Amino acid sequence: MKKSRYIIGYLDDPNTWDKSVFETAIREEVEASTGPLTPSDEFMIGSLSMTVNSLIEAELMIRELGLTTQYNSGTATSPWYKIRTEMADKAIKILGELGLVARGRPKLNNKVTTVDELFQPA
Repeated sequence: MKKSRYIIGYLDDPNTWDKSVFETAIREEVEASTGPLTPSDEFMIGSLSMTVNSLIEAELMIRELGLTTQYNSGTATSPWYKIRTEMADKAIKILGELGLVARGRPKLNNKVTTVDELFQPA
């Protein structure tokens, strides 16, 4: 049975965010892919939860206040946009460390390419 992709719902509607549900889902995925959690896994999962929590808070503020802010010197990008962007970058890095993004996962099968055939013994 394939798990539901409900986490994307947090980005569609940040008001549905539940940090403990997110943390549990990530914990289960890490355990399923690598086995029992180590203390460093626990730290990274906690850091990921905090990071995504900050991302969600920034998204809520952007939705409320907009992408730009008026300063004395003029209009500029909202600081919430920078926070959201930085948190997304950090989350992707942590997911990579946990092996939960494409570059961190082993491939299920390797297809032989024409380049591979060049290195095949004759």
